[in-house]
Amino acid sequence: MNSVSGQTISEYRIISSNLGTAGSSTTVATANGTYLVSQSVGQASVIGTHSSSNGYIVRQGYQQPLENLNSTVNTTVNLNAKVHPNPFTRDINISFSSIIKNNVNIQLFDVLGKLIYSDKHTASQTINLQLGHIQKGTYFLKVTSKNKSFNTKLIKI
Repeated sequence: MNSVSGQTISEYRIISSNLGTAGSSTTVATANGTYLVSQSVGQASVIGTHSSSNGYIVRQGYQQPLENLNSTVNTTVNLNAKVHPNPFTRDINISFSSIIKNNVNIQLFDVLGKLIYSDKHTASQTINLQLGHIQKGTYFLKVTSKNKSFNTKLIKI
């Protein structure tokens, strides 16, 4: 018997389906309104599991944001660069193999996609970034110059 609602477990309904890596969604109509339910692979947890009186169980899961669905086709050209050292403890150097004639934009994102660092540099063949202030972890570096782009994963130890 469920101590919250007094219902037996057999009264709960489990709605299951095969999910792709992006999850899936469905519209649920109730007496209180219509809701769009988006789902992903869920795990039982003390935090994030909710049971409703109509039998739905909602569990926490991991889902990628849908923001890329409306993005335009990437027309950038690869920017040839090397980043060293990687893994790093304080500073990194970005060296370009082709001549850089335009300003260089640097962005550093954490694994959740949050922008951690952003800076603009004048055209140069080598750029030194002082990143001693950021936490240890995995990051994604995006370097752009005009219509050229370079992306790489960095690890701070």
